[in-house]
Amino acid sequence: MELFGRTIDAEQVAGLVFLLMALGYWGFVLRGQLRERRWFKRRETELKTPRGPGHGGPWG
Repeated sequence: MELFGRTIDAEQVAGLVFLLMALGYWGFVLRGQLRERRWFKRRETELKTPRGPGHGGPWG
């Protein structure tokens, strides 16, 4: 197999495939971390905001 005029053997193809798989896995992990961070920020905001009568301090 040739890529950009260079011959690539099976080991190099396998290495490229595994590298792309690792990059894809890293993308999924990063997406999960960002989703979790957004959830925590949203949860903190929900807990800080008052929710109607009786939750706004000593005066209601």
